[in-house]
Amino acid sequence: MVPTRRRSSSQGIKCPTVHSGHIPATSHRVWCCVEWPPRSPDLNPLTFFLWGYIKQRVYATPPPTLQELRNRITDACASVSPAMLYNVQREVQSRVQMCIVAEGQHFEHDR
Repeated sequence: MVPTRRRSSSQGIKCPTVHSGHIPATSHRVWCCVEWPPRSPDLNPLTFFLWGYIKQRVYATPPPTLQELRNRITDACASVSPAMLYNVQREVQSRVQMCIVAEGQHFEHDR
């Protein structure tokens, strides 16, 4: 488990610290989170893949209603397959390695 730090209520979202090595499968509460500033240049997994994929699927054509927008978002999320996530994981690992080689400096990558 990756340790996280708490945010005060004045900062918005609270991220409870996880005290045990597991999270109950029946729980629907958020137990931990990682703070990530907006527009961070860090290798954020959601920015790296998910948001672009969802946006591309949802807005292929303009949704005519709010309900259609909701349906498209749900469908796009459901369409993310384990194989896609595996490929994303491999690409993230590759980029992390390039970042290490560049000693944290800017680097170019081929798509």
